[in-house]
Amino acid sequence: MKKVAFSSVPEQASIYIDGTPIEDYELADKFREECLSSDGKVICDKDTLHDDWLITKKLSRIWWLLTDEERNNVAGFVIRGWLFFSIRYVREGEKDCKGGTGSWKPAVCGHNAAIRYLRLGEGEKHYDEISHCYWSMDKETEYCYWTESYDLPVYLCSVFTAGPGFGHGVCAFQIKKDPKDFSSWRFFQYTSDDIKPGHGQMPCDWEGKTIHIRIDNPINMFCGGYTFKKIVQWYIDKETCEPVPE
Repeated sequence: MKKVAFSSVPEQASIYIDGTPIEDYELADKFREECLSSDGKVICDKDTLHDDWLITKKLSRIWWLLTDEERNNVAGFVIRGWLFFSIRYVREGEKDCKGGTGSWKPAVCGHNAAIRYLRLGEGEKHYDEISHCYWSMDKETEYCYWTESYDLPVYLCSVFTAGPGFGHGVCAFQIKKDPKDFSSWRFFQYTSDDIKPGHGQMPCDWEGKTIHIRIDNPINMFCGGYTFKKIVQWYIDKETCEPVPE
């Protein structure tokens, strides 16, 4: 294999390839060496991935330098590795994660999706908005909505019918670069790591009504909701159960 050596003048100047610092390409190679097999599957353990690549934001930094298959494999590992269960209760309380004080309420899909987004996506920027929001599995041990975030391309997603009918919140993990391509996204919620049309959380239709799928980039977040900018939207063809751009 031929190798190309780069040097800069002055020595501390950054070298960019297609707008990306050359150091990021080196970091991507290091990630492959430490955490991926030759066929792109994750081989490092959960603690190593978390401590060296997720919490440091290094994985988010090199995300788009990985291949589609590598990104899909890593996304699956991350989805299954963190918050891969159904959160049961939520409540409000003191700011800065100093403890909940309100009554516990049953957590619904929107709460579950928001908490996953805050962990896997760019959650830290919403800390001041949701530092008084808490979740629990047993009403005894509680956690702040935000504890840490990984800055991966994870967003909130609504699956719904127009008007009364079906409404459900999930998360969407961007795997490929074109956001308008439905296959660029991996949808997940609770213990389902790869939701597709026809799944109970993304039905082909609901009592004859058309199902719509909208991916949202949150602007402001609250304990029980959010404002957003739409990224992309589809509807599901009732005959073929295939997504169609809107």
